[in-house]
Amino acid sequence: MTTNKTATAWKDDASEPGRRLELTAEQNGAVTERWEAARAAHKALDAVMEGVQQALADSHGAKLEGRLHRLKGLKAFRRKAAMELEDRVPLESVVRKVQDLNRYTLVFDVKSYTEGVRHTYALLHERGYVIVPGSEQNTWEDPVHKGFRAAWQQPDGTVKFEIAFHTPDSFRVKTENHLLYDLYRSSRLRPLGEEAENTAESHEDAAKVVQQRRYSEIPAKGSK
Repeated sequence: MTTNKTATAWKDDASEPGRRLELTAEQNGAVTERWEAARAAHKALDAVMEGVQQALADSHGAKLEGRLHRLKGLKAFRRKAAMELEDRVPLESVVRKVQDLNRYTLVFDVKSYTEGVRHTYALLHERGYVIVPGSEQNTWEDPVHKGFRAAWQQPDGTVKFEIAFHTPDSFRVKTENHLLYDLYRSSRLRPLGEEAENTAESHEDAAKVVQQRRYSEIPAKGSK
């Protein structure tokens, strides 16, 4: 694995008190190089996904959402990598397995959702992409984060990207819930003693309740 020779060590100045996420120069070099490769690939992937969306727009109401977030930020990737390294995940594995640096959101009309996903699979296969093994996540039964996502790659594994599939309502609720989702997820970053831990758990529980109520109001997905 080659690394960015000019990279320096990195420290997250936005870490929670009591915890400092950081990367050594070697680690930061590898993380930065992987992110740069994703940035170099994103224009070609944009064209692929825009082609899929256009092909399914009339028949399935396909829309591409979240365009501003189609490339994960370098700082966010560094933070994620630092947390995995803290959990003793090998650096090579952190860099090799990441599959959401390039990520897209496809929204289909609720009555065309299932067929829209199937047609997306077929179109991507035609373009030479294959599913990353084990990447498919169906969370439609999850009360706080509904949807379906899967990662794709070129056969040689050099380019990976993730697609989240939503209906208009599930995407709307997902967007509204984003801050709450980050709140209860980030509660794991606060090892500040028993009192702070209890507060974090209370915030997490409250966020989950609100998210579940929002999702309970949207219609179920379906197929034609």
